[in-house]
Amino acid sequence: MSARQITLPFRSRWVEFGTDPNADILGRSYEEGDATITVIETCLNDPRRVMVERDIDGHSWSMPGWLMRLVFKETKRRAA
Repeated sequence: MSARQITLPFRSRWVEFGTDPNADILGRSYEEGDATITVIETCLNDPRRVMVERDIDGHSWSMPGWLMRLVFKETKRRAA
C-alpha cells in the first residue's frame, strides 16, 4: 500500500469574511410617527439583509438592505 496523500475537493470549514455591503447604513435611524427605527446590525444568515429595531418597544426584525437605502433616499453618485 502506498503512502500517497490524496486531496478531495471539499469546501473549507472556515468562513471567509468579506466586506460588509451594508456597513454604511449601520447605526442610521429614521422617525416613523412617535418611534425611531434604527439599523442595528447585518443579518447573520443573509448579508444582504439588515436587522432594525424600534425604540418604543424594542421590537426588531430584518429587512433587505436595499429597502433601507430607499427609506433613507440614498442614490449612488456616478464617478466623474
